[in-house]
Amino acid sequence: MAGQRLGGHWRLELDLGVIFLLGPTAAGKSRLAMTLAQQTGAEIASVDAFQIYRGLDIGTGKPSQEEQSKVRHHLIDLVAADEEFSAAGYAREAQQVFSDLEKRKVPSIWVGGTGLYHRVLTQGLSKAPGTDRTVAENLEKKTVDELVAAVRRVDPVWAEKADLKNRRRVLRALAVWEQTGRKMSDWQKQETMKGLMSEVQTWCLMPAIDILVEVIRKRVEGMLSGGWLEEVRGLMLREGWATSPGSRAIGYREVGEYVQGKMGRAETCDKIVSATKAYAKRQLTWFRKIPNLQSIEIDPREPLSEAGVEKLVRALEAGDISS
Repeated sequence: MAGQRLGGHWRLELDLGVIFLLGPTAAGKSRLAMTLAQQTGAEIASVDAFQIYRGLDIGTGKPSQEEQSKVRHHLIDLVAADEEFSAAGYAREAQQVFSDLEKRKVPSIWVGGTGLYHRVLTQGLSKAPGTDRTVAENLEKKTVDELVAAVRRVDPVWAEKADLKNRRRVLRALAVWEQTGRKMSDWQKQETMKGLMSEVQTWCLMPAIDILVEVIRKRVEGMLSGGWLEEVRGLMLREGWATSPGSRAIGYREVGEYVQGKMGRAETCDKIVSATKAYAKRQLTWFRKIPNLQSIEIDPREPLSEAGVEKLVRALEAGDISS
């Protein structure tokens, strides 16, 4: 793909360029993606498991309406908060977005922190059958510790690499075992469809965790003062919200308890920061295992580096996979 620098900005020509820009929560990836998109004419596709839910805006860090008016965003607001949404569903939606971008010859930046979504796009998706409702209901009766013990027993290979704190994924692995008699690790190894974006270069922001925690706290405090309470109050009025998939997004349960007077503001903030820090650590661990990862050391407290932006512009230029 060719590009020219005009008036201090890069302008890309027609061939498709595409990159992944990953990072843990609060690392500054959305800010960087917006800057990059505005300088190149690229569009942004979300790689986030909770921005797909309508109504979960502030707590998920979803791009604002102003940001969406400046840069076209994809793969957000796909389903209602009470709807289940799988990695397979994300892959189907992403296929449509990718095909549309390719048809229009528009460069794109795939931005987020959900490692599983990145994996299904790059490494492919297991052909294991969908989870049977009855099987899922029986497994839901077990505690997280019981589920983790069971999956370690039946599929230690999968358990070694998985995020065992993610109840949904552990339940899914056990459901596949119960329904097919085959381990999820076997399905992933032997029965995997090729990834749609297997050749796309992956860049990842990798801030130091102590710096990130400082940013996370400021971010949570800003969200609590910036409308998150009102957002959660509205969601709590919806039937079934308490048990909905959307309610599992980090911070929403804690804010709900604050709204109900069960916790004070300081305790609410502390719990959300703690949960977010733990999640960020798991994200960083996942990202470090991505093959051929291009890491970017960054301090999210500082202004964006012009050199860093230009480095990603060049990566976007080199990301032509349209042939």
